[in-house]
Amino acid sequence: MKILKIASLIVGILLMILAGIGFVVSLLLPTITDNHVSFEESMIGLILSPIVFIFAFLLTIISAFFVFKRKKTAA
Repeated sequence: MKILKIASLIVGILLMILAGIGFVVSLLLPTITDNHVSFEESMIGLILSPIVFIFAFLLTIISAFFVFKRKKTAA
């Protein structure tokens, strides 16, 4: 069970990184392609990347909570 908690933490961190890269690429796409891709077309990536980033951030926070939660011991 501990492996799944750590795996979800790693997946959350990787999703955050990928969402950030997708946002930057979508932001730079009109400039890099000399306006072959319009800013309106790159808005799809600019809207979806923060949504994925928020989902990944929440997944990471929840996973970190479960990974680092200490077991309560009976005294």
